[in-house]
Amino acid sequence: MQSKVIFSALVGILVVGISQIAFAELEKTAYIAIDEETFEQPSSKYNYQEIVFLGFVENYARGEQVTITIIAPDKSENEINIYASKKGEIYTILHITNESQIGVHQVNLQYHGVDIASITFEILENN
Repeated sequence: MQSKVIFSALVGILVVGISQIAFAELEKTAYIAIDEETFEQPSSKYNYQEIVFLGFVENYARGEQVTITIIAPDKSENEINIYASKKGEIYTILHITNESQIGVHQVNLQYHGVDIASITFEILENN
């Protein structure tokens, strides 16, 4: 009797564990994130700030490029082509200098030419 109860409990725990793993895999979707949302424009050409971009590309095929497009307030675009890890994780750094445009910048993550995630950050004028 006790062995049947223990066996049933173990099977229940196993089923719950497998379900959680399966749902965790399903919930992992493409995203892009930054370490801060606002940055102050450096006052000197000798100083800069770093923006750290982190993200994930779903169904990434190893060796294929991922594009991060940064659209400045004047609508000019800067593209950064990178490779993700074999698990689809991305990491890259961008420098903000005294020549960086003041205002809100749109960041789009693209894979196979399709926008899959986006975020914004703002560069504030140095007071």
